[in-house]
Amino acid sequence: MEYTTTITNQKPIAITIGNFDGIHKGHQRLMHELQAMAQALECTPVVVTFSPHTLTVIRPEMFVQYLTTVEEKLALLRQFSGITDSIVIHFTREVATMSAEQFMDNLCKRFTIKGLVVGTDFSLGRNRMGNITFLEHYGQEHQITVRAISLEEAEHARISSTRIRALVSDGRISEANELLGHPVRVSGIVKKGDQRGRQIGFPTANLELDPHKLLPANGVYAVRIRVQDGVGSDATTSSPVYNGVTNIGIRPTFNGKELLVEAHLLDVDLDLYGKYLVLDFITRLRDEQRFPNIEALKAQIAADAEQARQILATGG
Repeated sequence: MEYTTTITNQKPIAITIGNFDGIHKGHQRLMHELQAMAQALECTPVVVTFSPHTLTVIRPEMFVQYLTTVEEKLALLRQFSGITDSIVIHFTREVATMSAEQFMDNLCKRFTIKGLVVGTDFSLGRNRMGNITFLEHYGQEHQITVRAISLEEAEHARISSTRIRALVSDGRISEANELLGHPVRVSGIVKKGDQRGRQIGFPTANLELDPHKLLPANGVYAVRIRVQDGVGSDATTSSPVYNGVTNIGIRPTFNGKELLVEAHLLDVDLDLYGKYLVLDFITRLRDEQRFPNIEALKAQIAADAEQARQILATGG
């Protein structure tokens, strides 16, 4: 079982295990419980997650789309739970076919695990046999404190990544943000585009994205944009943040066919080529649409920019 980690094998740790796609409010509750357990056991809280997402291996016939890349996930963990340590397991067919006992034995062989926190519906291992009953029994045998907690609910439905993905796909950003407990996030390196935005007075940064990244529905959004020098979860909140407008779509006015994510920084002109941009989606402004001419498009973009300024100025 291959992995990358931020911790040494000897350091005593308390862990939680999962895909944690989106780092939503339910996940955040789990992380707070993990921190409390780690403090009580005098050890370090560590998140165990997987790359790629487990479904890409277990269900290869599916085209899996996820809310967060690994880099985004680890950055959100740091930002919203304060947990900075992780074990990222390289998920393969070999890992997928391990029994729950084999999987836990592998972890315990390499790390000094003192505690484990999971959701009440959690299970792991081949045929999902590693349920709470198994984990509690395993914990008793290996001196691991095991705690299961129920995840948050909203409007009488459990908060889940599946539910949030549906909202994001529909462009219902405000509802998705409410369940996430933070804005929908999209990030990527700025690549060279055709500079058409600059030609019409609204320069945009064209993002290169993970092909499995789930994007909000085509349209125009008010966003906050963090500018970083490189990819990674070690970016700090001191990275510059700007207000902006992002268009997701194919640019029908120009008869475009390729799906693009283009971000425009409001009231600042920076050289962004090669930079890593983190977009936090705040509000959907409108659908993507075809305009009769360039002047009509420019007028609408100016109106979008002004609407975004007002929304973002009020903390939108």
